[in-house]
Amino acid sequence: MKKKTTKEIVIINILFLIPLLIYGLFKNGYLLYEKNLVNMIMLFKPLYLTLISIVIKFLFDLIIDHKISINYNLLVMILVSMIMPYNINILLYTITLSITYFLTTLLENKIKFNKVCLIYLIIILINFFANGLNFMSPLESKYTFSFSFLDLLIGRSIGGISSTSIFFSLLAYTLLFNSYYYKKDIPFSINLTYLFFAFIYLLITNNNLLLNSEIIFASIFIAPLPKYSPYKIKGQIISGILIGIITFILSLLINQTISIYIAIFIISLLANLSSKSK
Repeated sequence: MKKKTTKEIVIINILFLIPLLIYGLFKNGYLLYEKNLVNMIMLFKPLYLTLISIVIKFLFDLIIDHKISINYNLLVMILVSMIMPYNINILLYTITLSITYFLTTLLENKIKFNKVCLIYLIIILINFFANGLNFMSPLESKYTFSFSFLDLLIGRSIGGISSTSIFFSLLAYTLLFNSYYYKKDIPFSINLTYLFFAFIYLLITNNNLLLNSEIIFASIFIAPLPKYSPYKIKGQIISGILIGIITFILSLLINQTISIYIAIFIISLLANLSSKSK
């Protein structure tokens, strides 16, 4: 079997993200416009964030390398745009993303870490001081919904602007499962571990934390990114279990939406430091 190039792998991953982006436009664009909660211009906000990310990435390519490259940084920037909260200010996003992308690109030459998660967490922290920590869309803020399992599976949940469709995330995982380059053991061990503790918690407290679209999305698309995760199967399983445990604990202590990104960043950083100490 012919091995795929980095460019081919990136393009394949982006293709799997397109259905989630389209659903993000429907959920956080069309539905808001239909209820007269946003105007025609803001109908396309999920798309704006993704296009801004791509433009910033390509501009840095031209400035630094004098050519545009399709590499993992393109995938990083698209993923960052998809997990942003709806209430992110577009100008604030553009400025903070430009700065954090530049700084993390310099920093990753010295130490490896999950770039998506660090950029995301910095922007979320800045957005917290500007707009608060709120992941609800205007529709979710105005109305109280009681979603069925099918609603949650499709994506009718609170989370990133284009990352809430569990169905499309799981479909991508199913299609990526047999790809030689895809680290399928990481999302499997993350979700199995998290669901185990969430189920025990449900039995004890009757509080349901089982279905979390953000954990599923991040575990499938972000945690297994080749540059920031272990290559050996044993390392993938161990890192997945640790991410699952930390995610569950942080879901109780901080926030269910951002917990997975903190966990992935911590484990990616610790894995790098551990490999350097050997």
